[in-house]
Amino acid sequence: MTAYGQFIEERDKIDAFVRLQYRIAAVREDLSGAWLTLEHPGGDRTELLVRTADARKHLANVLIRQSGVSRP
Repeated sequence: MTAYGQFIEERDKIDAFVRLQYRIAAVREDLSGAWLTLEHPGGDRTELLVRTADARKHLANVLIRQSGVSRP
């Protein structure tokens, strides 16, 4: 798979969880990538590994949206 294809796959997984009302509760980074802990208001909890730099950038944007911080 190309790097772009991997990014698209990871971005789509993050967006799918967000559409299902999951919120990013924690991010733990190591040499493998960023481990996301996602929590649903109903109590479900899951983890997702994000490896590509572009997907991590997308993750940062999702976190900003979830925090409710408005941009100038």
